Amino acid sequence: MRLPSPSIRTRLALALLLALPLAAQADPRKDYDEFRAGLTQQASGATGMYAIQDVRVIAAGAGAHLPAGAPAAALRWADGAGGAKDVRLRFRDGAAMLEGPGLKPVDLLKAPDHTQALAGGLSVRATVYDDALKAWLYNPARVGQTFKGLSFFPYDPKGVVQARFARRPAKAVSHLDSRNHTGTMYWIGDVALPLQGKTYTLRAFNKSGDWSGIDHLLLFFTDKTSKKTSYGGGRVLEAHFPAGQPPQTLSLNLNMLYSFLCAHSDYYNCPVNLTTYVPVALEFGEKYPPGG
Repeated sequence: MRLPSPSIRTRLALALLLALPLAAQADPRKDYDEFRAGLTQQASGATGMYAIQDVRVIAAGAGAHLPAGAPAAALRWADGAGGAKDVRLRFRDGAAMLEGPGLKPVDLLKAPDHTQALAGGLSVRATVYDDALKAWLYNPARVGQTFKGLSFFPYDPKGVVQARFARRPAKAVSHLDSRNHTGTMYWIGDVALPLQGKTYTLRAFNKSGDWSGIDHLLLFFTDKTSKKTSYGGGRVLEAHFPAGQPPQTLSLNLNMLYSFLCAHSDYYNCPVNLTTYVPVALEFGEKYPPGG
């Protein structure tokens, strides 16, 4: 799944939370509250989901630029190297070099948070995207125009369940995403999840196929709330553990289900054929539409 390395999770606060092994989290309600606050920050921050103004995928050896003279709200990426008065970004030899008037040349991939502030309150962030670069342009002014808040189901302690995990050799699975690109995830095992008196088996995925470095699994759900009170494309649950050492029993907090990021922006690449449908109403975690 081609999810961005979020600016997401403010990007550190929620990442630190999710980095905790779920089985070790002593207070599921507190974890949920922190998760909810972090997800809201992920959406509404200066480099959050609702601040995205444009995205451009730049192939190795190629470049893009922000044309000089345009108002901040009208700036969009244009292909090509650009001129001396433009803000220019080139991806070559593993570096994402950003330069332009008033900017000291910087490799975004070595910059803090891979981000650089620009004039007019804008900022640029770079993430590696397969063998290319994804250049994100953010305008915080957009947040006040489009962000109406996030919605969540009420916290329910019944959403904290003990599941069994059966590890398997990682197997590459090709998938189609919401922007009609193909991607690869790795099927790393199966989770036996007890729900309402029955047990459902879900495939667990990771973006890596190397078990020595795998420290979390991703579960992709659709359920009876999908397209009704939760995002129709699906939701995600994460479980973390020491690298290469998944436990056989996982404590999963369904209250921490979150929508595929495509629920909030068309600029994301979200999987459309990796979800598992469970025939129950999972009234936990993030709802949809935002503010509803």
